[in-house]
Amino acid sequence: MADGYHTSRDQISDNRSDYTRTYETERRNDYGGDLARTGVDLNAGAGSDGKLDTKVNRDGDGENLNDVGSEQLDAILSDFQSDKWSDLSLAEQKKAMLDLADYVTADTGNENPPEIVFRDDMPDGSYGGYNPNTNVIEININMIDDPAEAADTISHEMWHAYQEQASKDPNNPRAQEYIDGFDNYITPADDFAAYEEQMVEAEARDYAQGYKDRLAALKGR
Repeated sequence: MADGYHTSRDQISDNRSDYTRTYETERRNDYGGDLARTGVDLNAGAGSDGKLDTKVNRDGDGENLNDVGSEQLDAILSDFQSDKWSDLSLAEQKKAMLDLADYVTADTGNENPPEIVFRDDMPDGSYGGYNPNTNVIEININMIDDPAEAADTISHEMWHAYQEQASKDPNNPRAQEYIDGFDNYITPADDFAAYEEQMVEAEARDYAQGYKDRLAALKGR
């Protein structure tokens, strides 16, 4: 990893000359869809305000995760059912997370998906993090006992990877929003409430919540 990279679940630093940023996310609170409250609804149709449309991957094959999901996604999430997850080996749990990461890559249309590295030497309480310098997501294998949180971690961090790539795409209508969000990033130490509400974190949190909601719906069947 790049020198100076640290994570307390979701910390990253950027090597752009004009600023350095660090992302830290929550210690696993369930926010239940902040984007709907803040006005950026991933599951809403695109309007004149330019918000994301239902097809997050932009190619017409996206889906609303709160509706009846695709068979592919349901098959992937079946491994994240609590009773099945506990019977999986660590290697099988890793594969399930990689399979979900591949799904998110396709859903977001990220043409430069990050490498995913599993580590057993991360600080206590750290779930994972995305480093834009290396385009690497690190996952703490000591924090994936809870399958819902494992799904949340991988989808949250994969969305940050998407944000980073989108910020570099001049054709992406939200590129400047992401750049502004990164330039003005608020850390939890500065203002935790503002940190929770800032677009880049609220958006990643809400995207990941869609997968947790889908997993919960599968459990109820």
